Amino acid sequence: MAALDFASGLNLLYGGSNAGKSFVLKAVDFVTGSGDDFPGVKESQDYENVFLSFRLLPQGRTVTIRRSIRGGGVDWYEGVQNEGAIEGVKAETLHQIHGKGRKGAGSLSERLLDHIGIGVAKIASNKSGTPETFTFRNFIPYVLVNEGRMLGEDSPLKQSKRSKPGTDKNSFRFILTGCDDSSIARTATPQEARASKAGKIELLEGMLRDANAKVERLADTPEFSDADKEALESLGRQIAEHQMNLDRLRLQRRQTMNDLDSLRAEASELDTTIVRYNDLEDIFRSDIRRLEAIEEGGFLLRRFDDQPCPLCGAEPSHQHTSHEPEDLERQHQAAVIEMAKIDRDSRDLRELIISLSARLDGLRAREERLNAALAQTDVGILHNSPKEASLRQQYLATLSRADGGRFRENAVAQRDALQRQLDEVRKARSTVRRDEEVPMGIASNIGHELSMIVKEVLQKWEFPFVEAVRWDPVSDDIEVNGWARKTNGKGVKAIFHSALKVAVLIYCRRKSLPHPGFIFLDSPLVTYRKPIMYEKHGELAADELAVSQTSLDRKFYEHLASISDLGQFIVIENADPPSGTEKLARIEVFSGQNGVYRQGLFPPL
Repeated sequence: MAALDFASGLNLLYGGSNAGKSFVLKAVDFVTGSGDDFPGVKESQDYENVFLSFRLLPQGRTVTIRRSIRGGGVDWYEGVQNEGAIEGVKAETLHQIHGKGRKGAGSLSERLLDHIGIGVAKIASNKSGTPETFTFRNFIPYVLVNEGRMLGEDSPLKQSKRSKPGTDKNSFRFILTGCDDSSIARTATPQEARASKAGKIELLEGMLRDANAKVERLADTPEFSDADKEALESLGRQIAEHQMNLDRLRLQRRQTMNDLDSLRAEASELDTTIVRYNDLEDIFRSDIRRLEAIEEGGFLLRRFDDQPCPLCGAEPSHQHTSHEPEDLERQHQAAVIEMAKIDRDSRDLRELIISLSARLDGLRAREERLNAALAQTDVGILHNSPKEASLRQQYLATLSRADGGRFRENAVAQRDALQRQLDEVRKARSTVRRDEEVPMGIASNIGHELSMIVKEVLQKWEFPFVEAVRWDPVSDDIEVNGWARKTNGKGVKAIFHSALKVAVLIYCRRKSLPHPGFIFLDSPLVTYRKPIMYEKHGELAADELAVSQTSLDRKFYEHLASISDLGQFIVIENADPPSGTEKLARIEVFSGQNGVYRQGLFPPL
C-alpha cells in the first residue's frame, strides 16, 4: 500500500525528480472525478484503487472516496478507509459525472458542492448564454495547480484543453460573486446564426424555384379584359334579379303551403263535427219515436182498462193498484212536452249542420283555389330555375378567367416578395448584436478588488518592486507593473500564478463565498531551481535571477503558514526549502531512487 498523509494548514512535499511528487496531485485529480485516464506509472501497475480521505469542515466529519484506476464511479465511505479495511464496510456509489447517478445518490460533484453550499448553478458558456452546469470540476484550476498550469502561458482560469473560454470566464465570475447565469435568456450563437441564415437561404431558394415554376405554368392564362369585367358585372345583376324572383316564388309557395295546411286542418275539424252532429240528430229522431209510442200507449190505456199495464206490463189479474185517470193524463202531457222540446232542438241542430256544411264547402272551394295558385307558383319556379342556373354557369366561367388573371398576378407578387426576402437574408449579418451578447467574466470592480489582494499577497512574499497589479479582462490574467504575467520568465510566472490562486481563496473567505478550502501548488518556486534543473526549465531569466537573490521563498512559506486558518496548502517542490520551514509546515521528502530517506510515493520495486 502506497500512502501519504497531509496535515491541516501548510504541507510541503519536495525531493528528487521522478519520485512521484506530481503523481500525487494527478491521483487526487483522478479520484475527484477527472474524465482523463488514470496517469499510471511503472510503479503503480500492481495497484487497483485510489483512496482519498478528507475532513468535512466545520463538522469535522472524515470521509473517504475510492475510485478504481480503470475509471468508473466513486465509492463514498464514512471514516478513514484503505484497501485493507474496506471489506464489509458499506459504501455509497456516486457517479463520476455531475448530474448522473442513481436517484437519491447522485454524483461526487453534487455531493461536494452541496457540502460547501452550492446547489444547482448554471454558467453561460458563450456570449449567446448557452447554459452549462457548474460542477466541482470547475473548481479544479483553483485547487489543483499542476506544473503545466503553473508555468504555462494559458490563462490561469483555463480548466482544461476542452473547456470553452466562456465557461472559464463565467465559472470564475460565479466563484467570485456567488451569482450564476440561470436567469440569462439564451440567444443564438454565431455558429447557430450562420446555420440559421444558411437554412433560411436554402428554404427561400426552394420556395422561389416553386414560385417561378408556378408563374411559368400560368403564363398562358388569358388576360381578363374590361369587356369580361363588364360581362361579369352584368351577369351578376341578372343572377341577382333571377335569384330575387326565385326567392319571392319560393316564399310565396311556402306561404301557400302553410295556408293549405291550416285550411285542411280546419276542414278536417269541421267534417268531424258535422258527422257528430248528424249522429246527434239521429238520436233526437229516435227519442221522438220513443215518446210518440209512450203518448200513443197512454191513449190506449185510457180506453182499455182491462189491458196489461202500459207502465209495468202486468196483466190485469196481477195488478195490485189500478191506474188513476190523472196519472195517465200526466204521463200523456209529459210525453207531448218532451217531444216538443226535442223537436225544437232538432230544428236548431239541423240549422247548425246546414251552416257548418256551407262553411266546409267554402273551405274546399278555397282549397281548390290555393292548389291552383300553388301549381302556378311551381310552374314559375320551374321556369326561372334553369335560367338562373344557366346564368350562374356563365358567371362562373367568366369568374374563372378573372381568377386565372388574379392567380397569375398573385404568383408574380409572391415570387417578387420571396426574391426580396432572399436578398435581405443574404445581406443580413449572421452575427449576434453586441446588445444581445452575454457579458463574459468578472466586472471591473471585482477585478480591481482581486488585484489588490494579489498585490497584498506579493507584498507579503516580498516580491521586489511591486507597484501595481491589474486584472486584464482580455487575457484573463494579471499584469504586474504593467507587464502581463506570461511575458515573464517561468519562475516569475509561477510566483504570479500562485499568488492569484491564493488570492482567490482569500477573496472567497473574506466574502463568505464557497471554496473547497485546499490548494495544491506544484513548482511555485521553480525560480529557486538548482543548476541540475536547468536542463528541464532552462537558465534563469533576468527577472528570475533577481527574485532568486531575495528571501521570497522563506516569506512564501511564512505567509501560507500564517493564513492556514483559511485553508490547507500543499506545496510540491524540487528544491530544498529554506531553513526553518520545518517549523511552519508538515514536510514530506521523496529522496529519489538513490536517496537515504523515503524514495517516493511507491515502495521500491
